[in-house]
Amino acid sequence: MKEYYKSKSNEKNIVEIGTDDKLFEKGKKLFIRNCTSCHYIGMDKVATAPALGGITKIRKKDWLYNYTRNSYQMFENGDSIAKKIREKDWGLMTSFPNLTNSDLDAIYYFVEKNHELPENKKIRK
Repeated sequence: MKEYYKSKSNEKNIVEIGTDDKLFEKGKKLFIRNCTSCHYIGMDKVATAPALGGITKIRKKDWLYNYTRNSYQMFENGDSIAKKIREKDWGLMTSFPNLTNSDLDAIYYFVEKNHELPENKKIRK
């Protein structure tokens, strides 16, 4: 059975909960390669950037894709969330325009799946 995360507005969001280990492994590799210099892989601690666990519950898929690909442009275009992030003294995220939709699906799947794992099973390194 697939379950979708829902935003506060009850719209379907990005991550399907399932047992697709290939997707988890792809997301893990992409996360390690692209994200761990700023985000903690355990998804529950602040590193240079905020913890990402639960992000798909509060942000829509299109917003996440756009922000991941070019946070600076979103900030410059006046995106209210990007502006609030900056107001909290977080720097703008490095842009990843090369990541495909499939790559981003895998990364955000990994983020949420790893966040939900019991403490003794979480990927921490």
